[in-house]
Amino acid sequence: MTQLQINKMFSAISMKEGLRPVKVTPFYERKLNEEVAALGNYLGPLHRLAFPTQERVSLRAPNEVKDFVDDRSNARGCTNKTSIVRKYADRALFLTTSDCFGHCQYCFRTDVLGENASIDEKGGQDAELEQLVEYLRSQPEVTEVILSGGDPLILPASRLDAMIERIRSVPSVKSIRIHTRAIVYEPKAFTAEKIDILAKYNLRVIFHIVHPYEICEEVAEKIAELQRRKIRLYNQFPLLRNTNDHQLVLHRLLERLDVMGVRNLSIFIPDPINFSAAFRVRLSRVWHIADQLNLFSPSWINSTRFVLDSPFGKVRREQYSETNSETDVVVFLREGCSIPFPDFPEHLDVTGDLELMLWRENRRGVHRSAPGED
Repeated sequence: MTQLQINKMFSAISMKEGLRPVKVTPFYERKLNEEVAALGNYLGPLHRLAFPTQERVSLRAPNEVKDFVDDRSNARGCTNKTSIVRKYADRALFLTTSDCFGHCQYCFRTDVLGENASIDEKGGQDAELEQLVEYLRSQPEVTEVILSGGDPLILPASRLDAMIERIRSVPSVKSIRIHTRAIVYEPKAFTAEKIDILAKYNLRVIFHIVHPYEICEEVAEKIAELQRRKIRLYNQFPLLRNTNDHQLVLHRLLERLDVMGVRNLSIFIPDPINFSAAFRVRLSRVWHIADQLNLFSPSWINSTRFVLDSPFGKVRREQYSETNSETDVVVFLREGCSIPFPDFPEHLDVTGDLELMLWRENRRGVHRSAPGED
């Protein structure tokens, strides 16, 4: 099946199932064109992040659901019920917009983003923001606000400034962080004006850089510019089959981030949601990758957390309780809550091809292995 045929199939599915349609910035497309030209096919890791594969449209796993983390059960909004999400006592997440620079094929919030399209209508953002401020004033135990979406960096600088200023007006809010993939999709979105805003309000910026090849010269230069303004920079990303599901790929990314002064917080295990099977990894292999990364890398590389999200918050390996061998459902315990997680079937978990995932190193004849990196 050709890529054009796959794209047409995915377009029909996305309209029917409420998935995000394909959307790629010209900046990111240049990376994709380089990858396709080098490989002679569309199987490279960055292409999988931006465009659907045949697996994406046809492969399904048992127990897939529309929304695994169930943001609705933790919603605190009224006008738009999922614009304010609170899973933890001390922090709240605010969906600033439903719009993104590009649409990630692995997106875990596609269902909620479709619901939240009204945020971007005239007056919608103002209403949601005032609702958030009112909520924060009534909940002084909330000391941190997470600006997410969509991508908050897609907002005009004046809008972003006004939003942060209103949130800062609540005395109990001590910290604001912003989550964005603009750094790889559209680095120029970090304009001088927006950087001034980030510095003025002392925001933490959390990138979602998934693969080391997303970091090109322009991306590195923009990160260096943010560093010069003393903006605190972090990263978190999902573990994705055939994209970065090998300890060596993770090591390359984490090492590059460390050199640039970006601290990685977490590596996420993908949610078992509809049409996610192309990216999912069986838990036993996740733990193996984590163990290999831990065994053969320094602490500033392997200190990152491997976690999965749930309606009750993040869950780690240490919170494992049991596995139902008949249903292949793994149970985790968090603060007295039982969290069933349908594992990805072993026979479907075909390990990613390292030759493709690190194609650039292979072409340059770079030594790609180290002890334990098989």
